[in-house]
Amino acid sequence: MRTQTRLPAQRPQPTHRDGPHGYDDLEPDLRRLAGMEPDDPARGPLRERLICEFLPLVRNLSRRYLTATHSAEDILQVATLGLIKALDRYNPDAATGGPLGYLIPSIRGEILRYLRDHSWALRVPRDLKELSIGINRATVTLTQQLGRAPRPSELAEELGTTTADVVEALGALESYRASSLDVPGSDGELTLGDRLGDEDPDLEAASMRDELRDRIDVLPPRERRILLLRFFCQRRVRSDPLATVWD
Repeated sequence: MRTQTRLPAQRPQPTHRDGPHGYDDLEPDLRRLAGMEPDDPARGPLRERLICEFLPLVRNLSRRYLTATHSAEDILQVATLGLIKALDRYNPDAATGGPLGYLIPSIRGEILRYLRDHSWALRVPRDLKELSIGINRATVTLTQQLGRAPRPSELAEELGTTTADVVEALGALESYRASSLDVPGSDGELTLGDRLGDEDPDLEAASMRDELRDRIDVLPPRERRILLLRFFCQRRVRSDPLATVWD
């Protein structure tokens, strides 16, 4: 007699996934994924299905962080990578607030790290980038409280750091956007590229002249006179040592 394998009953899928509990039906699958061994043959298909299930969440979050300097495809790709990392690290005992309470901060953090590391025109240390973000937020708060733009010392007190660090971060903020060398200045002025100086060939020779002067000063008077006549008076030394030294 042939036995018929009974498949597990499929849970009804919600018609929409809006609200903070829109993905609660996937929590049992998340727990099952977290408890599987890496070499479990059932882990791969379950993982892929969960990624597909949470893709609407990823698209919704990525649209909130679109910028003029980054394409929507780049942000979506970064958000998807954040989802995959979050699924692989999911701990049902540590996660609170349902699946979204863990996945949303993880995906958002991946997007923000990408924007922080790829939005600056020049390479700036990470600590200055993070401090500059705090300065922007503190500036808005203090401006509303003080009725004027805050001083660096006031920003430092608000952020719990030193005034020197705030000044350095403010200087780093000037590197957030690069200016084009071909954009004309105001009132028809020359472009920045036209106003930049060329390389001065005498700069390298300046240090050599100083070193040469120090070496000449320690020479005996006769040898200094020979150098003066040879290189500045175009005089040549005779090959006959018994003759007069100079022509």
